[in-house]
Amino acid sequence: MKKLMPKRLSAFLAVFTILFSFCTLNIYSSGNINICVNGKYLNLDVPPIIESGRTLVPVRGVFESINADVEWLPESQKVKISKGGSIITLNINSNVAYINQESVKLDVPARIVDGRTLVPIRFISESIGASVGWDDTTRTVIINMDSNDAEVKKFEFNGNVGTLIGVSLKDIIKAFGEPDRIDLSKYGFDWYIYNNDLQRYIQIGIKNDKVVGVFTNSLYYKLNGSVGVGTDNISVDKKFGECVEYIKRENTFYMIDNSDEHKMYNINDEYFVTVFFDIFDDNKVTSYLLIDCQTEQAFDGYYGKPSEELRISYEREVFDLANAVRVRNGLTPFIWNDEIAAVARAHSKDMVLNNYFSHANLQEESPFDRMEKVGIGYTSAGENIAMGQTEAIFAHEAWMNSHGHRLNILGSFERLGVGIYIGDYDEIAYTQNFYTPPTR
Repeated sequence: MKKLMPKRLSAFLAVFTILFSFCTLNIYSSGNINICVNGKYLNLDVPPIIESGRTLVPVRGVFESINADVEWLPESQKVKISKGGSIITLNINSNVAYINQESVKLDVPARIVDGRTLVPIRFISESIGASVGWDDTTRTVIINMDSNDAEVKKFEFNGNVGTLIGVSLKDIIKAFGEPDRIDLSKYGFDWYIYNNDLQRYIQIGIKNDKVVGVFTNSLYYKLNGSVGVGTDNISVDKKFGECVEYIKRENTFYMIDNSDEHKMYNINDEYFVTVFFDIFDDNKVTSYLLIDCQTEQAFDGYYGKPSEELRISYEREVFDLANAVRVRNGLTPFIWNDEIAAVARAHSKDMVLNNYFSHANLQEESPFDRMEKVGIGYTSAGENIAMGQTEAIFAHEAWMNSHGHRLNILGSFERLGVGIYIGDYDEIAYTQNFYTPPTR
């Protein structure tokens, strides 16, 4: 039995006063420009402008009138517009925009005028399914959009999980069906678990009826089209650039523990993705976790709030992840066993409450002693333990990058029980007990 060293996390806490200097470009057209949306004229606090033959309009005043979500990201000077299956991101003063992470060249960039963000109206409108016209006589931009938002632009999942962030729960149910289970995440949102087909295992995080997170270790999905399970780490770095070194939450900087086993990247200020690598398979991608920027930046600390619901969720996810990776390797899934799970859970609790990390407890009982003590017979058995990993996904991936623990997960055992204990002070222990019962 090999010991998986506890995960050590450190936070660099600092408070800074940061002064930003913004340069705004004031451009005005001659004469008034009117905006008419679905037959209704809008009264805007900042008038539209014309630049290089393109009309720019205040983003909130126009697009919130057609029920689009508008989000301003001040630190990166970006605006994000979401509606239906489309997410458009524009950088201020940049001629490059993104539609669902795909780059598009603009004739004119978004601007800041009199404290308001102005964007090219035709590009945005047509990107979210609206029709745009121009009445030269009245100098009016005419936007028409079906009042039924769901029918404006139907979301169609093409296997690119990056496009799921921001999608409505209604569209997720249409694409994936009802979840097989709903778990609690450390962030407080719900994980919709799809585990009926372990080859297509996926967790979709839902908050306020929208997708804020995704995790998968399936070969059937991709991340941003070209990155998926089996992609080498060099290609990932080339695709996503520099790793995220820290996340700023208000005035606190939380350091990110990047390593050969996992790295975090910021994708267009829309979401953070942690890519997990398999060091036993030439450092190729083995899974990835996406959390939208707003959710990640609003999270306090590294660990979730201790609760019975979170503990149960982690136990079920550790079990699912073990089975998903077994199926991916052509192996039979484990069978869950409540008795052995209780043994595992008791050991995790004992380690946290008595401040030790070992397969043998303070009474010098081995995992096999503890199994026999409750009457569990076996022809073969094993145990994995971990301590300090911030959530179930990280614990599983740490085990898979440790030779002995990996052998247990991909071994010939038939049954598995998972037991987790979450303490009050960011203390968390994970135990997996494997065994094959005697032949009767």
